[in-house]
Amino acid sequence: MLTRVFVLGLLSFKPMTGYTIQHYLRLNRAEQWASILPGSIHYALKKLAEEGFVTLQATEQTGYRTKVIYAITPTGKEEFHRLLKQLWSTAEPHYPAGLYAALTFLNVLPRSQVLAALDAHIAALQSKIEIWNRGEATQAVEIPREMREFVRLSFANGREHMEVDLRFLRLLRERLPALPAFNASLPSFEEEQEE
Repeated sequence: MLTRVFVLGLLSFKPMTGYTIQHYLRLNRAEQWASILPGSIHYALKKLAEEGFVTLQATEQTGYRTKVIYAITPTGKEEFHRLLKQLWSTAEPHYPAGLYAALTFLNVLPRSQVLAALDAHIAALQSKIEIWNRGEATQAVEIPREMREFVRLSFANGREHMEVDLRFLRLLRERLPALPAFNASLPSFEEEQEE
């Protein structure tokens, strides 16, 4: 959904190519915080065109390359507004669901594998925080002055979430070696009989 929001949103400012959209997303570091991969932009443009939300406005030949310029349609603007309203009104609690699921089955893998995976997870998250901080420094210079406070708040919020996750991972890493192995079992219950 976020790819659609960004593509439609950027096209609502002016018609542009997929490459230009990728450039704006790179500037915003969208691959980090929104998980928007550069290759997904061209797929999204084709899909949005099929759905009638964007249209091919023009093609330009530059050397051996053909630039395809897309524009948003009136129904695309309606869809963009619908998606924006949905984003503003949807609460997105942050929690590492995959990690919680893995903890449910803590004793299935050897403890040494779990600890090694936690070490890798901690290192990856530390690296992500460093990249995040560098991205924040870059954004402080590249964005319009009137947007800087909102961007600063967004970066601070993202960093805080990552730091909370990092503290949790470090606590797990510290306590797991001393935790005795246990045999998890499901509580027994009788299924209700249909009558």
